[in-house]
Amino acid sequence: MKPAAIALATLVVASATASAVDYASQIVPIFRAKCYECHHTSKKVKGDVDLADDKMPESIGAGKHIVPSEPKKSTMLIYCTLPDDDEDVMPPKGKNRLSPAELKLLETWITEGASLTAGGAAPTAAAPAAGGAQKWTSADGKIIEATFVRLEGDNVVLTVTATGTTHAVPLARLSPESQAQAKAAK
Repeated sequence: MKPAAIALATLVVASATASAVDYASQIVPIFRAKCYECHHTSKKVKGDVDLADDKMPESIGAGKHIVPSEPKKSTMLIYCTLPDDDEDVMPPKGKNRLSPAELKLLETWITEGASLTAGGAAPTAAAPAAGGAQKWTSADGKIIEATFVRLEGDNVVLTVTATGTTHAVPLARLSPESQAQAKAAK
């Protein structure tokens, strides 16, 4: 594999980070940009799904739209990942769809327990020891497992677990969470 292809593959970084997804700073902005038009008390409430902060607890729990720790049973995530031509897809009619990175963040938040408290829930798995393999996320939501080696200027040097090869990846090509992960690891 050519270095450029490997560097691109390295950008297929993981969604999990050492810290939990924060509802207020990471999930609410997605809801605000993609969902509030139809699912917020201040606008209108379609399908009995109100994403206003004071109404969110009504959507979380067994048998509800968000099933904590079970993204595959969470209709909110399921509907957001349906094909554009499916009549149940959200947002409907292909407008303002969630990006792969936003979908992965929503999935991770649900997996971590869908906490509404500041700072989120504790991660489901312990953070790897310094120098151990971690999952990294690219800006477009792709995933890979790699070991942090060092920061070199505006690049993070990672060793890809699957291949054992080491590559310098521009920090700007990583998700904000993985950028923070790299900066914290230095």
